[in-house]
Amino acid sequence: MKIERADRMKGVEMSRIRATLTKCNEMKRAGIDLAMFTVGQPDFDTPQYIKDACEASIEAGHTAYAETPGSLELRTAIAKKLKRDNNLDYDPSEISVTTGAAQAAFLGMMTWLNPGDEIIIPNPSYNIYSTIPLIAGATVKTYELLEENNFQIDLEQMKSLITDKTKMIVLLTPNNPIGSILEKDNLEGLAEILKDTDIIVLCDEVYERLTYGEPAVSFGSLPGMKERTITMNGFSKAFSMTGWRLGYFAAPKEMVDVMNVLSFYMTACGVTFTQDAAVVALEEEDGSLEKMRSEFEKRRNYIVAEINKTKHFSALMPKGAFYVFMNIKKTGMTSGEFTDYMLDNYRCSFIPGDVFGSAGEGFVRLSYASSMENLERLVVALNDLDAKLG
Repeated sequence: MKIERADRMKGVEMSRIRATLTKCNEMKRAGIDLAMFTVGQPDFDTPQYIKDACEASIEAGHTAYAETPGSLELRTAIAKKLKRDNNLDYDPSEISVTTGAAQAAFLGMMTWLNPGDEIIIPNPSYNIYSTIPLIAGATVKTYELLEENNFQIDLEQMKSLITDKTKMIVLLTPNNPIGSILEKDNLEGLAEILKDTDIIVLCDEVYERLTYGEPAVSFGSLPGMKERTITMNGFSKAFSMTGWRLGYFAAPKEMVDVMNVLSFYMTACGVTFTQDAAVVALEEEDGSLEKMRSEFEKRRNYIVAEINKTKHFSALMPKGAFYVFMNIKKTGMTSGEFTDYMLDNYRCSFIPGDVFGSAGEGFVRLSYASSMENLERLVVALNDLDAKLG
């Protein structure tokens, strides 16, 4: 018996990030001691006040179906957060709760992209943004975020990529894997390009609470941009709730209503008691977020300074998220070769930069959502290899 996958799934493979994680977990189960810098997951537990709120919700019997867009209480709390932190004015009816920000991204692309439409994504970017459009049958074009340009959008390149088939542009700010933030004047330049078009902007802001210095600007807060923007965010990173699978998006109501239809056929609704806990997470912050952000900033400062002391490695100082995009071009190795070499010889694991697009070749993504002990171990390894390379 031969079972053929649907055409929409041809060429769609499992994420190399997940494959790397699986390999590392297999090595750990075999008793091999690894220092892992691969996973985009805070190494902090979910704050106790959030766990207590979830337990209280379960004990109160809040275990029935929720509304497909999410509970009104949570959507109201999100609306207040967006107004307070992001200068975004949304009614709860313009907000929908999702099973993680990944579902919000899936809904944003699958609801609006037709076969033959063009979507323009960052290069490098988190790899779901190059894969989901393939499922939709859309054509993916990329704009390069280059180290020599401080990882900002080249607006002239963007103009050259836009055609009458362009349906959507994706922004990641802060960016995974780079850790960069798109500056306000860069975003204003993009807004000027888009003002007379019907192009949708899908803006991933899941790391916006993890910034070090100037906050990230929400694209939808710029004049005239709200009506074209789908703003995505979630609880995984800022509140260390990765396994809770809780995200959301905000957009004009006529867009949200259509996206909610697809959301229903995917999951029917989100989990009720996790939504109750998320309300408490937003409204009763206990300082856990700032404590985690401050620790990440300390680690960031340490590892970037140490990398830049070497001959063969370098890194720009990231302004957000918890990633360093380390330049390894002077080693003479490809990103994949370097990643394999470090895993085999030093038991340190990274994600090759080319996983995130062609502009990522010559780099590796290093997550400092790891312990300081692991980062110190990495510095020893990098210095040893640096000496060997001469």
